[in-house]
Amino acid sequence: MEDRYRRLLAWYPKEHRASHEEEMVAVLLAAATPGRDRPSARETFDLLRGAFAIRLHRAVGPVSRRHWHAAFNLAALLAPIWLLILDLGRATAYAGHALRSANNGPEMALKTLAMALPYGVIAFLAWRNSRKVAAAVAWGWTVLYAGLVASPPDLGLSPIHVVWNGSTGFASVVRFVLPACLAAVMLTFTPSSGPAPLGTRRLVGWTAVLLASVVALQIPLPAASYLPLLVLAVAAVVAVCSPVGRRAVFIVLPLMGVTLGWLRWVEEPANLPVVAALSMAVLTVTAWLARTGTTASSPANV
Repeated sequence: MEDRYRRLLAWYPKEHRASHEEEMVAVLLAAATPGRDRPSARETFDLLRGAFAIRLHRAVGPVSRRHWHAAFNLAALLAPIWLLILDLGRATAYAGHALRSANNGPEMALKTLAMALPYGVIAFLAWRNSRKVAAAVAWGWTVLYAGLVASPPDLGLSPIHVVWNGSTGFASVVRFVLPACLAAVMLTFTPSSGPAPLGTRRLVGWTAVLLASVVALQIPLPAASYLPLLVLAVAAVVAVCSPVGRRAVFIVLPLMGVTLGWLRWVEEPANLPVVAALSMAVLTVTAWLARTGTTASSPANV
């Protein structure tokens, strides 16, 4: 009976258990009906509800909101870096195809590289804590990118060929433009009283994490459905290092999910509104938590 109570109490935060576990176990055992060897359904529900309530309070409490504040600033910086790495990877792949085949020229690699450079500018502005300028550039690039993607193929401006067929063509444009839009939204929602610029060493560290996530996707697996698990595993290893890191990874996950097309949600035009709504819901809630944080965490903790 005591072991079963302790297994239920394991759902409570570690600090709470250290202070109250023994007292709670004693009270539960004293109130238990003689002869019973397991908690009742009501006790199980009450204990789990209490654990959830305490964890929820800690997730949105004053201390946690300071972590959300720093995490959102960090995530807004990681978003353009993630898009930059993805486009650089595509440009490298196109360049490799051009070198291996005489039929493929360098045009696709050069156009994809040109598409990647604005994300580098946006990331640099965000790193220098010029978030308003970075947001303005991000929105300008989002509009321009949408125009390039939707441009007629004979102009040769975009490395992406969209076949216009009613709503399918529009949905394809939205699918490619949505990541740039989400990055712009994150920079727009960034709290005005952001932390000091992230140090070069930690910026390189987080960039290496994002790069490792992209490289992990290239590992052959028997089923493509396992690819998201690799990204989640890499993110989880980094996330456990600090409360700010965990929250930053959570905020960036919608953007990563959209760009990677997890479970092919983004491939289907009918699913685009749901994907966009879920992504915006995550960003809206976390931005609200970040803006209600009174002070920002030190970048040494991220």
